[in-house]
Amino acid sequence: MAGHNALPFVVTGDVKRIFKLLDDLRVNYVEEGDTNCLITGESGSGKSELVKRYAAKYPRRELEEYTHIPVLYVQLSSPQTPKAFTQQILAAIGDPQGGKAIKTKEAGFAEIKRYCRECGVELIILDEMQTVIQNRSPGVMASITDWFKDLMNHSKVPVAMVGMPWCLSVVKENDQLDTRVGYRYYLETFSVSSRFSHFEKFLELFSAGYDFANDFSLLERETAYRLFAYSSGIIRTISGQIIRAASLAEAAGEPIDLACFQDAIRSRGIKDHNNVFIMPVTELRLREIVNSSKWTQQKSYNKESFQSAEFKTYRLTKKLELIEADDD
Repeated sequence: MAGHNALPFVVTGDVKRIFKLLDDLRVNYVEEGDTNCLITGESGSGKSELVKRYAAKYPRRELEEYTHIPVLYVQLSSPQTPKAFTQQILAAIGDPQGGKAIKTKEAGFAEIKRYCRECGVELIILDEMQTVIQNRSPGVMASITDWFKDLMNHSKVPVAMVGMPWCLSVVKENDQLDTRVGYRYYLETFSVSSRFSHFEKFLELFSAGYDFANDFSLLERETAYRLFAYSSGIIRTISGQIIRAASLAEAAGEPIDLACFQDAIRSRGIKDHNNVFIMPVTELRLREIVNSSKWTQQKSYNKESFQSAEFKTYRLTKKLELIEADDD
């Protein structure tokens, strides 16, 4: 049985394509070119785990004369000024003072350039890009997009930005940034109305290391539909439910069965009449994302407004036929 804290990582077709893209950017970087990229996806789509795994393939190494950092991973955390933006990057590099010694943004970018050269940085990954841009006025937004452009100009290495779907519109609003970001990839969540086999393949690969009871399988069509009804095809929710069920099975010293998934739902405070692993299959509602979330500028005092992703709802017949349903 997989360990309690094990977190399998499924190398899907999307993962392979993005890994190859990042490899290509590192090898074929062109200064002042468009060899930078933007990776977007809804919360829980797996984008952060993907880039963390990529960075882990190229770990920093403490050599005799210098620290080698082939891929620099930076998790941004709502920097309010360009100087704070550079400080977060310097802290991720390992600057002894965490960038606190710099006095201006110009000094910060100069230090980043020096570190990139001396540490052999080949790629910078900026995760959680949306924390930099959300809750900002249109006037401030214009200057913020320059932070990313300036980083590309000063670091002299490709930059991969990772964030929520609305980050794309922000990139497009700055012509100079837009022309530098030649590669854009949107990580889609799984769908129930089409390519459901992709969801089933993910279940197969993710659960391969777990010990299931002989009479239970996630690949049985009804069970897969039930898990989709709980997760809406979002990777974080899918994996969290499987891991929780596995944890309960491990504590009981038994293989994973249907009861483990039922109890995993109960442990989240959900009553049995809403438990997707107990409800009659005809009462299930399976929701898939059809339009991504977005952050729109407003002219009112509340300058921005978040709009959640839009879903389409389906239900099942007794024969497990999928039909459209009203969203209730």
